[in-house]
Amino acid sequence: RQGEAMYGNPNVSGAGNYLPPNILALFTPRPPLEYKRKLEKRKQPPYQGVASFADVFETKEEYNERFGNWVPPEEKKVKRARIAKERKEKGEALIAEALPNWRPNEDPNMTGEAYKTLFVARLSYLTDETKVKREMEAYGPVKKVNFVYDKDDKPRGYCFVEFEHERDMRTAYKHADGKKIDGRRILVDVERGRTVKNWLPRRLGGGLGSTRTGAAAQPGARPAGSAPLDKPGFRGGGSRMGDRGGGGYGGDRGGRGGDRGGPRGDRGYGDRGGDRG
Repeated sequence: RQGEAMYGNPNVSGAGNYLPPNILALFTPRPPLEYKRKLEKRKQPPYQGVASFADVFETKEEYNERFGNWVPPEEKKVKRARIAKERKEKGEALIAEALPNWRPNEDPNMTGEAYKTLFVARLSYLTDETKVKREMEAYGPVKKVNFVYDKDDKPRGYCFVEFEHERDMRTAYKHADGKKIDGRRILVDVERGRTVKNWLPRRLGGGLGSTRTGAAAQPGARPAGSAPLDKPGFRGGGSRMGDRGGGGYGGDRGGRGGDRGGPRGDRGYGDRGGDRG
């Protein structure tokens, strides 16, 4: 009876009368659905063409007025080709402008004896003249070291080393190539500006590198700007032509003739790799 007083209705019989309200709520029926009127299908207009909307579109004159000067966007492939062509034309114009001023034998900055001078490239920008001179003195007395700087007085990564004797320069040319200075492997070569007729530096379209000549260039081909000499010269010109990019004192790398370790004879350099194995 106490449960009837607490949870149930004493006037209703059955087990549900003794359940708590929260449980009884689960069995309470939902209210009936709201009555809705039946949907009536509207009558749609008949299908027809777009002729009735022709006056909504713009005319040809209006279209030309809006888009007459429109240019389609340039494709990436065409854009790359155009930029490459413009750069090439600009470079050719700069070369043509600078060629008349290329007179290495009249340059006051080029001093010393050309046949005693060694070209040293691929230097670290932190390498100074003292370090280069100390490394090159292993092959013989060095007269001076000339670094090349840009307009901002920053080193360009190469220099010219003049030796006291030509035989020391030949020794350095033979053995110093690939030597490490300040963690960088250097490249050495003879001075060509004053020793090879019609020689042009790389900035003027010459040089020994193959990157400026294109994929069609064959190994050992004469570089641009080089021509045969009437008298002996270094690699890049002359009758003693080497395999490394153009004439000069014979040998596999275009060095001066013979084995490079042979007699002085015709003042020739030979294969730089002869003794290096």
